[in-house]
Amino acid sequence: MKLDIASLKTAIAAKGYTWFNDLNLIGVRTTLQVPDAFNDFMCVIWTQSAMPAGLSPIDQQDWLNKNLFVGADGTALTLDGDFGPKSQYALAQYNAVVGKERLKVYTITTDPGAYWLEHPMNTLGAAVLKPGQWTKCWSLGFHQGKPDHEALVQTGTIQVYRDGDKDNIAEASATLDKGLFGINIHGSNKVGTSLKIGKWSAGCQVFNQWDKKEEFISICKMFKTAHGNKFTYTLIEEKDLAA
Repeated sequence: MKLDIASLKTAIAAKGYTWFNDLNLIGVRTTLQVPDAFNDFMCVIWTQSAMPAGLSPIDQQDWLNKNLFVGADGTALTLDGDFGPKSQYALAQYNAVVGKERLKVYTITTDPGAYWLEHPMNTLGAAVLKPGQWTKCWSLGFHQGKPDHEALVQTGTIQVYRDGDKDNIAEASATLDKGLFGINIHGSNKVGTSLKIGKWSAGCQVFNQWDKKEEFISICKMFKTAHGNKFTYTLIEEKDLAA
């Protein structure tokens, strides 16, 4: 499975979905069914905007940090106004991609965890988001209203499969449900890497690392105003991608 911009564009076009010029949020549900495992992907593709002119050295460093440009050691720039080798490296990375599309890939789950598959909150079964392009169905907000957990919160109608066989494998089914279900895009443990989905997802799209979720949210924030705080999420399957 290739997770690069060209492969993703080809898959989106083949499905008849829209590829957006500024920001694309694409979930990839893998074929391998591993119970309770974070083994899916969130692909974020966005066009890098130009740095505003006239910024001071400190403001340039701050802008580079906010746009995910780091030093050669992989860490953020210190806001000290010293454009030494580390800041020069980050600036060179920016100059190489300004006006071009960038890609970040994160490990997530697109499926509910085993607990909710076996103990569904809905009598029809656990919610499994149906693959599709769900237009303007999420907004920046707080997962379950918690002010310390920024997330993309479901604000538009989507469709889910209801997996009611109560095994520990998330599956498509003949039972479809449409509505507002609180299918958010959020994080898991704030420390370390979450190894099991557990109760983290009852149908949500969940990151296994908190800092990666935070980075994802920071990208979305760049487009909040332009998008009127309405985000489109496209879920495809591994089989949709070229080998």
